[in-house]
Amino acid sequence: MEQGLHYNFLNTLMFSGIIFGITFSIVNLLNKNKNSKAKTLLIITVLSLTLSNLQYWLIDIGIRDKYQIPKVVYVQFELLILPFFYLFIRNYIQKKSNKKIIYLLLFPFVLGMTYQILAYIMYLERPLLKKYNLIAEILTLSFSIILIFLSFIEINKFEKLNNKLDYNKIGISTNWLKYSMISGIILIILWILTTQLFYNNNPSGIKIYYPLWIGISIVIYWIGIKGLIELRVYYERRVIRNTYHGVQEHKPTIDKKNSKGNILFQQLLNDFENQKIYLNPNLSLDVLAAKYNVSSGYLSQIINKYSDEGLADLVNNLRIKEAQNMLLDKSFENYTIESIALESGFNTKTNFYKVFKKLVGLTPNEYKKVQNL
Repeated sequence: MEQGLHYNFLNTLMFSGIIFGITFSIVNLLNKNKNSKAKTLLIITVLSLTLSNLQYWLIDIGIRDKYQIPKVVYVQFELLILPFFYLFIRNYIQKKSNKKIIYLLLFPFVLGMTYQILAYIMYLERPLLKKYNLIAEILTLSFSIILIFLSFIEINKFEKLNNKLDYNKIGISTNWLKYSMISGIILIILWILTTQLFYNNNPSGIKIYYPLWIGISIVIYWIGIKGLIELRVYYERRVIRNTYHGVQEHKPTIDKKNSKGNILFQQLLNDFENQKIYLNPNLSLDVLAAKYNVSSGYLSQIINKYSDEGLADLVNNLRIKEAQNMLLDKSFENYTIESIALESGFNTKTNFYKVFKKLVGLTPNEYKKVQNL
């Protein structure tokens, strides 16, 4: 290692997160075929996290002091992380952000950089500079807390407006966003504690920030990978929804001379085959009973009378058949199993795997391999 530079296990761990963040950002920015505004905002968020950590890493190993890099060169990327993630959240839940919102979010970054340049030009004395830096740190923390609070509000509003599952709308997962916000809160608590210790003449110096920097490295991995997965699943589901029409089945003829119960059962089969209502993940006995204006108990009796299986088995068989068709469709050859599972009417990939294995005797991946032999 180069003499004069200080390497240890923790800053090496930091560096691995930095390498991942830079590689992730470059690879996905160059992949223009699948870029979207949401994806671009996610990449900028990851890149801001990465570059913020990179600057601290350069300080920690001693490069800034060795080459006497002026502090004015430091860019306050931490003031870009949450603004861009907030914009990503709004775009992800399909809420537009006008220029006024964008300018307001970026104003603290401009203000912070202006202060930094002025402080450098005016050659402020160290005690005064330390005091101003502490004030700037408090304002930055306050801004971050406000943005996390606003992010939770946006997510909760979206969930309340979309609390009823509707097959005509492609579901958007928001739990991972909440976990990301909770991670942000933990990092802010670490930030507050380390800042307090740092400004109280802590003998460890800048190394007191190690827990915060390692935490940021973990968040880089989480937001980058999880965000891309969720965006990919949504994109694939949208394509499947718009292009896949399934196997067209013969429309059953309903004989009006049959009993009332048989007519109801035939109507149910008709809706299954033509409207594909079994693809609605919210489908239940109560939902169907309300649709046909009968009691759930009566509908259950009718299904058991005219079918060898209950509603759950009937629906699962149809969903698995739909999934089998999608798995063998060359158009969706490279699509994730999760996308196909959700578009087949299942709420989770785990439940899909369980039912698929039970009915087919193979996992979805094993089924694809066997059928493609």
